[in-house]
Amino acid sequence: MRVDTNPQPAFSQVQENITDLTGQNIYWDASIQDSFSTLSAEELLKKELTGEYAVQIALLNNQNLQAIYENLGIAKAQLAQAGLLKNPIFSFSYRFSTLSAVTDLIDISLFQNFLEILLIPLKKRLAQAELEATQAMVITQVLDVIAETKIAFYRLQASEQIWNLKKQILLATELSYEAAQRLFEAGNIKDLKVSLERSLFEQAKLEVASWEITVLEAREKLNILMGLWGHQIDWKVSSKLTQIPIEEEDFSGIENDVIANSVDLKVSFKGVLATAAGFGIDTTKLVFPNLDVGVSSERDDSVWYVGPAFSLAIPLFDFGQANSAKAQAKIMQEWNQYTALAIEIRSKARSSRFSLLNAYRQSRYLEKVIVPLAEQITHSTLLQHNAMQLGIFHLLSAKREELERKIQSIHMQQEYWISKVTLQTLLNGHVLGKQLFEIPLRKHYE
Repeated sequence: MRVDTNPQPAFSQVQENITDLTGQNIYWDASIQDSFSTLSAEELLKKELTGEYAVQIALLNNQNLQAIYENLGIAKAQLAQAGLLKNPIFSFSYRFSTLSAVTDLIDISLFQNFLEILLIPLKKRLAQAELEATQAMVITQVLDVIAETKIAFYRLQASEQIWNLKKQILLATELSYEAAQRLFEAGNIKDLKVSLERSLFEQAKLEVASWEITVLEAREKLNILMGLWGHQIDWKVSSKLTQIPIEEEDFSGIENDVIANSVDLKVSFKGVLATAAGFGIDTTKLVFPNLDVGVSSERDDSVWYVGPAFSLAIPLFDFGQANSAKAQAKIMQEWNQYTALAIEIRSKARSSRFSLLNAYRQSRYLEKVIVPLAEQITHSTLLQHNAMQLGIFHLLSAKREELERKIQSIHMQQEYWISKVTLQTLLNGHVLGKQLFEIPLRKHYE
């Protein structure tokens, strides 16, 4: 008897859904060694890494995703198992007598649990619900990896930009400290001013060292998501965050959109259906734990006696009331969790929209007003310094302030792009990082 355990059709549906939602392709390296995937990743790593390339490499190489895809194989195998009967039970006994005049007795019987036949439709319904829930769960996990990779990429870009600006601040504070030392030696300033300038210099050195670690950690986070190691980690990243757009969509109808598109809600609902089907099986088996039907034969005095046989557990004490009450409570619990999830998704939609629009407005304000104003102050201070109206400390302080405003702008650009990814993932159907369903290994499949 041929049993279909091939999970590829289920994966193909997931693949199609991911392409429709994100425009990305996913690959299941079921053979462990996939030369196509390895070659594609190697080719992409030769180029300057962009956010799009990072996502493509992650979808090719991320081993956690490959492990998640195996859930489809488990779910498909359980669906195949649900349609199979348990093997019949064969019994044989041979009894002999110590008196030679008495014929030896032989008993032979073959029994099949008839209840298993009745349960097959329920088992298949349960396994199908679990397969569909697993497909939806896999989609959410892929969306997580795509979003997390983009966020890690933006954080790396921002960290490198801030690190470079911190090094410029370090240079400015070093020059200011050296100038203070020379002026002190000439007797033009007090030692307090030298100490203040040195304090700024030493603090700047600490900040540069801290941001170097931040860059390293951001890079390693991206390596993990892209599944890279060895010589593969020697990639180069594009240097600057993408400028925010001139205009941003208002997303006024986002609540209805995210509810309509929510894969998370589909996962939760399929989980309710799977629980209901599972309790239907458990209740039936509790009330009628044994319903064996078969054939029994016995040989007596050289004569065979053959006929039907059955055994049935009589439900005198347990009619399944407690199990039924448990099932109802469990289903209501999951239904309430489903409703709570819908409320949470609506809230996430509102807060994500607010975060995105707020980050957009602040980024634009910093870009158009704050940073240019800081640059203008530095330029004006330089002119007055050249005219010997302001000292070197004023000029270097203005430059440091300008660089701090640029760092503030980069922080807000990073916040904008992270908010954008979070909101887009929500519109694609998933609350970033939300774990909702894991396929169980049902005891009645064993």
